[in-house]
Amino acid sequence: MDIKKIDELPNLVKAGMISRTEAVKHIAENIHREPYRFGLMGFDEDFKSEIILTFLQKGGQIFERFDENCGAFRSYLYAFVQGLILTRKRDELRRFIADNTIKSFSYSEAVERLQNDTVLTVAEKAVSYAPVSNTKIWKTLTRRCKPKNASDAKTALILALKSSYYISASSVDDVCSYCKLQSAELQRLIAELNSLLYSRIERRNTIIRRRDNAYYFHRKYYIQMKMCDKEKTDMERLLKKYRKQTESWEHKNKELRQSRWRVCPTNKMIANILGICERQVSHYITRAQKLVREEQNETETTDIPE
Repeated sequence: MDIKKIDELPNLVKAGMISRTEAVKHIAENIHREPYRFGLMGFDEDFKSEIILTFLQKGGQIFERFDENCGAFRSYLYAFVQGLILTRKRDELRRFIADNTIKSFSYSEAVERLQNDTVLTVAEKAVSYAPVSNTKIWKTLTRRCKPKNASDAKTALILALKSSYYISASSVDDVCSYCKLQSAELQRLIAELNSLLYSRIERRNTIIRRRDNAYYFHRKYYIQMKMCDKEKTDMERLLKKYRKQTESWEHKNKELRQSRWRVCPTNKMIANILGICERQVSHYITRAQKLVREEQNETETTDIPE
């Protein structure tokens, strides 16, 4: 199917001229033939295949959630695929960290792995496609939500964007449901913000890799001290190595808890993405902090015995 005809699929499915399953297969074929149109350039064939398989499983929902009043189907579809890519990257990163912190292997294997492993990232540089105006999303929150809930919806959206790097797929769904947003709309905002945070994400990932490496050697030397023949081993030298790696591991963990290593978009970035002023972003963050304090005060008051 020609890429230009993808925009016609929602109407064809709605009119019953093509089934939802057939439409999803057509799109999957396009992703396979022209991955560059969906932001899949630079990925290996295994990764692309995983994205296509995931799309075949979950792609049917795009025809339920797509709202033609919010823009072209092609832009919605691009954002949906970007959401699948981000989720896949996060999953790979979690597995990568788990492998490096749990598995025990020899020194030579460790060196070879560190040299050969490709660096995993959770963001790619700014994409070159024409998205639906993000300002429309912000403006329609008032229309989609009841007047008394609009401020709460805007507060939730700002907080979700503020945590764009960390937010989970389930939390994205919760925010979309609360704010009456389409999943692809929020996924697109998150993807655009994360593309602006590329250097910060890479810097944090560098510290994480060093932390994981130090943890591996911390465990390696600990096991060696436990299992070696103490009479034939230079225990003092081994203990020195163990303490050095333990100190490095703990130091990197402490660093990652510091605010300078957090990956968080600035208020200005969020304001630019949504087409609003920076003061509005600050207002809703302050509002959220106030609501949290009020809830804490209510809890403390309830806990006080009479």
